[in-house]
Amino acid sequence: MSKVVWVSAPLGIKGDLESWKSFMNSNYPNPAMGNIYLMNYENGERVGYKFKGFHPTSGDKWWERVKEEIVESYFDKWLNKAVMGDEDSVLNGMTQALNSEIRSSMESLYDEGFDDEILADFAHQMSKR
Repeated sequence: MSKVVWVSAPLGIKGDLESWKSFMNSNYPNPAMGNIYLMNYENGERVGYKFKGFHPTSGDKWWERVKEEIVESYFDKWLNKAVMGDEDSVLNGMTQALNSEIRSSMESLYDEGFDDEILADFAHQMSKR
């Protein structure tokens, strides 16, 4: 399963900053430090604003504009290839291994050095639950 990370996405200074600050203050009066607050725009764009705390000089709330970036790990690539038959693996055709909960646990086992057969057995047993 791919993971989403948030990366900085500055736009530069555009538009009415005071209106934007007012909007953020009224919609997020008590933001938690480090949390990302999402805005979905009519054009389908999804932008996040990460609350960084209070600006040291102005005392204003300090926001960072961020965007989603999909990151696929080595394990994700390997598992997809194994399930689809692109790798010589006993996981070939075991689509239950792609279930997010099963996949997450399998990644931990993979990181500990367990081989394909153990991972396949684990996926099979977990899919019975």
